[in-house]
Amino acid sequence: MHMRYTYYVLLVFGAGVMGRAPCDSPIYCQGDLLHTVQMAKLFADDKTFVDRPMLQPEASVLAEFARIGGANATRAALELFVEENFGSAGYELQSANIEAIHDPSFLDRVQDPVVQAFGRAVHGMWGQLVRVQDLSRVCPNCSSMLELKHRFVVPGGRFVEPYYWDTYFALEGVLRSGLHELATESIRNLLDLVTKHGFVPNGARVYYLSRSQPPLLALMVKLHYEFTHDASFVCEALPVLRREHDYWMDKHKVNVHVSDRVWELNRYFVDIDVPRPESYSDDYELARNVSSSDERRWTQVYADITAAAESGWDFSSRWVREPDAPPERLLQTIRTRDVVPVDLNAILYQTEMAIAELAVVSNDPALAADFWRQAETRHEAIDAVMLDHESGLYFDYILSDQRQSRDFTAASLWPYWAFNATHPDQQTDSVFNYVNHILDANPGGLPATLRTTGQQWDAPMAWPPQQYVAMQSALSTNHTHLAQRVAQMYVNSVFCAWYATGGSLAGIVEKKANVADSGHMFEKFDSTRVGSAGGGGEYTVQDGFGWTNGVLLWVLDKFGHVLGAPVCPPS
Repeated sequence: MHMRYTYYVLLVFGAGVMGRAPCDSPIYCQGDLLHTVQMAKLFADDKTFVDRPMLQPEASVLAEFARIGGANATRAALELFVEENFGSAGYELQSANIEAIHDPSFLDRVQDPVVQAFGRAVHGMWGQLVRVQDLSRVCPNCSSMLELKHRFVVPGGRFVEPYYWDTYFALEGVLRSGLHELATESIRNLLDLVTKHGFVPNGARVYYLSRSQPPLLALMVKLHYEFTHDASFVCEALPVLRREHDYWMDKHKVNVHVSDRVWELNRYFVDIDVPRPESYSDDYELARNVSSSDERRWTQVYADITAAAESGWDFSSRWVREPDAPPERLLQTIRTRDVVPVDLNAILYQTEMAIAELAVVSNDPALAADFWRQAETRHEAIDAVMLDHESGLYFDYILSDQRQSRDFTAASLWPYWAFNATHPDQQTDSVFNYVNHILDANPGGLPATLRTTGQQWDAPMAWPPQQYVAMQSALSTNHTHLAQRVAQMYVNSVFCAWYATGGSLAGIVEKKANVADSGHMFEKFDSTRVGSAGGGGEYTVQDGFGWTNGVLLWVLDKFGHVLGAPVCPPS
C-alpha cells in the first residue's frame, strides 16, 4: 500500500483501546471526547454531533471538556458543554444561487399532462438542494467538513454535505435541467478531493477519510462531456481520474482463484479498527455484542462495517455470513471484505472504458489503448468469476467459500448495463424474464435483494439508483418493454409518495385534504406498496432528495413519450 493513501492515525482511548482513526481530529475522529459524547447518546443520530462545528478553537474545547470531568462528566454537563461549544449542523453552509432555470425541451415530449407538470415541479427543486461552503463562519479547523471551493448538490435530510455516488445520479437530472455550470462545479469539487487526498471520500467530512464510495467519477466526467462537449475539462480531469483508478487498484485489489487461473478483481476494503464516528455508538455496541472481550473480533467488525458503508449499501444481507440470522443478529456476522462485489467490478469496467473514451477526446491514443486493454481483461474476469451460465445472472463472489453467493440482488444487473449488449439473447431473455417475475410481486419497484432483514438495502426497499441501473441494463440488452415497466413504476412511486405528503400541481392535481406538508421526495421507497417511503437501517427515511430527483428527470427524458398517468393507491 502506498502511504500517500493512508490517513489513519494511531490513537489511545481512555479505556486503553488502540486503533486507527480516519483522521487526527480529537473531536471528530478519535479520543475520549468523541467516545464520551457519542456513548452518552445525546442525540438520536450520532451523525448530529460530528456534523456540528466548534464555536471556539479545538484547544479551548478540549480544555473545557477536561474541566467538566472529561470521560467522567455527567450527562447534564455533557449536554450543556455541547450546546455551548458547538454550533448547529450545516452552520458553515449557505444556500447558493443557481443559473436561471428554464423548462428543458425534453419535458415537451412527456405526453401525460400530470407527469409533465410533475417533471416541471421536480426540475424547479434544484435550488432547494444547492449549497456553497463558507468556512469563514467558523474558527480555523473548527469544522468536520472538507474544504469545497465550489457549489454542490446535497442529497437532503441529514445529509447536508455532498456524497460521492449520489452526485452521479443527481447530475443525470442537473444536466438535463440545463444547469451545466452547477454540474461542472460539482464534479470539480470531487476532482479537488482526489488531488488532495488521492481518492473521493464517502462524503465531504474528515470522518470519511478512511473510505470512498462506488467510484463513478469517470462516468460523471463522461456524462458532462456528452452534454457540454467541453474537451478542455476532459483534459483537466484525465490525470485525476487516473490517480483515482490507481487508488482503487492499489487499495482494493484482490486475486481470485477460479478455473486454474488467478483473476484480478476488486472489493470494498477499509483498514480501520475503530467505530465510525458518525455511527459511533452503534458500531461500539455491535462489536461488543459479537464479543465481550476479544479485541480482534472488534477490529474485524469495525473494518467490515466501514467497508460496507464504503459500498453505499449500508447495510445489506450481501455483506453477512449468515443472511438468515434474526434481524438483531444479522450484522454480527458482517464480512464485507470477504465479498467480491459484482457491481463494484462492473463500475470499474465502466471507469476503464470511460477513461479510454475520454483519452480519445484528449488525443491520447496510447492511454486509450491501455485502458481498453484493462477493461477487456476485467470483462473476462467478471465473466469467469461472477457469471452463472445456467441462470445468466451475475453474483457476488465469496472469497473464503470460493463460490458465488447465488443470492439475487439488484447489483446482479449492473454488468448488463456495463457490457452493453455483448451477451447472447437467450441469456438476457432468461435474466429479464426473472426480473419481470420479481416485479410482479413488487409494484413499487425492484427491491435491493429478495431477503427481508430490516436492513435498508434489503427487501422491500427500492432505491432510485437501482431502478436506474435496472432500466439501463434493460435498454442495453434491448429489453425495452421491461425498461418502460420499471420507468412507470418509478414515476408512480415517486409521484404518489410526493402527492400523499401534500404535493400539488396548480390546476392539475389538488392538494390532499388535511395534509400540512407540501410534498416530499424520498430517498427510497417500499417496493411492495406504491407511494410508500422505504424504512429500515440506521436512520429514518430522508427527504430531499438529490438522486431521486435526478433519476426522475432522466426517466422523463428517456421514457416520457410512453409514460402514463401515475396510478396511486386509495388513501
